[in-house]
Amino acid sequence: MEALPRLTACATLVLALAGCSAHHDDAPPVPAGFREHRADAYAFAYPSGWTLRPGTEDGGAPALDVDGPELPSGVDDGQIHLGRRDRYTGTLDGQLAQFRGLALLNGYHLTAVRRTGLDGAGARRVEARYEITSADGTRTPMHLTGLYVLTGRRTLLEFMIRSPDRGTAAARVPAILGSFRLEEGR
Repeated sequence: MEALPRLTACATLVLALAGCSAHHDDAPPVPAGFREHRADAYAFAYPSGWTLRPGTEDGGAPALDVDGPELPSGVDDGQIHLGRRDRYTGTLDGQLAQFRGLALLNGYHLTAVRRTGLDGAGARRVEARYEITSADGTRTPMHLTGLYVLTGRRTLLEFMIRSPDRGTAAARVPAILGSFRLEEGR
């Protein structure tokens, strides 16, 4: 009779462990030719040949840039920028108002700002077009696609993907954006 409670306890433990590992199986697979970057609050995939550069924002908040290879014009063939502000006291709408103001000031043409679902967190997708001039005078039309996410723990994530019209990064944007997800404990 003593074996039955032990067997039940073992079965419960096995099922619990299986349930814990099942969360990781739900993560989308990393696309072929991509690598995954994970942090405590988020994860995303990026093209294998791109370079990770951890850093900080002007105010000291952590940031991460992932740069694509340089084109002959000197412009990176794609870049991912991830900014993070913990214990964010503002609102997502306030952050979007700031983004709109900066976009207007910098000559960006906003093409989309809309609500989007992301693991139950508040999220907004933004898209814009703009042009940059490189050191050699080459003008390059650019596209910006990104997410602003405010997690339940009040962490604001800014996940932006910049891609030049001429280059290979533009075709990779949907895979990069589609790979972004929040991690447990967010």
